[in-house]
Amino acid sequence: MDIAVLGAAGTLGHHLVTHLEAAGHTVRALGRRTGVDAVTGAGLAEALQGTDLVIDTISTPSLSARRAVETHTRAAGNIARAAEQGGARRILCVSIAGAADPDVHRYFAYYRGKAAQEATYLEAALPVTLVRSTQWFEIAGLLLSQASIGPVALLPTMRMAPVAADRLAARIACEVEVDEDSTDRTFALRGPKELTSAQLVRRILARRGDIEGRSPRLVVELPYLGSAIAGGGLLPVDAEVDDMDLEEWLRTSV
Repeated sequence: MDIAVLGAAGTLGHHLVTHLEAAGHTVRALGRRTGVDAVTGAGLAEALQGTDLVIDTISTPSLSARRAVETHTRAAGNIARAAEQGGARRILCVSIAGAADPDVHRYFAYYRGKAAQEATYLEAALPVTLVRSTQWFEIAGLLLSQASIGPVALLPTMRMAPVAADRLAARIACEVEVDEDSTDRTFALRGPKELTSAQLVRRILARRGDIEGRSPRLVVELPYLGSAIAGGGLLPVDAEVDDMDLEEWLRTSV
């Protein structure tokens, strides 16, 4: 197939491009670096003309709920229209397990934006595949960048079952081979073991010494993103379980 990947330079996107190309697909690796901006729509129509499948891996975190909802809604709407006009047969959107639950996204702007993104795609004219992933092992760097003050990291309490971004990319590459039909589809993927955000960060620090140049001496967590996220709202009930745990990821990833 001819597949357009939006957000191709991101944590998931670059793995996905590799897996899709290895499977023999023609991949259009798109993003702002290539002159394509889903939020403004710049370059989007031309980039998606003639493609078979459009995959949205774009990540636009925001601390403002209003901005997160507006940005994700606008980008998804622009992508859906451009994909339809360009002749695509399906859209695949990578989302977050639990983010559509109002109890989960109530105090977290980014997850509220992802919920709005899902809703926008489900109203699109084209059939949509929603991929609801648990957090990736790679989230540790983002958590520290947002929640570190000097030698202290005050993380939000998050019960999660993290998965490797590369494993998610491989699973998505398999999903695109599913026989085409006109129905919306959803699947979820999670890692094999449950951890909290602090446990994840501490174990990576213990093995590597730092995470993206940060090495806090004290890592603590508090449920400031709400009780739903702290209590397991990010753990999907019916999900495929990948078999790579954190220890294997640490041994094999760079």
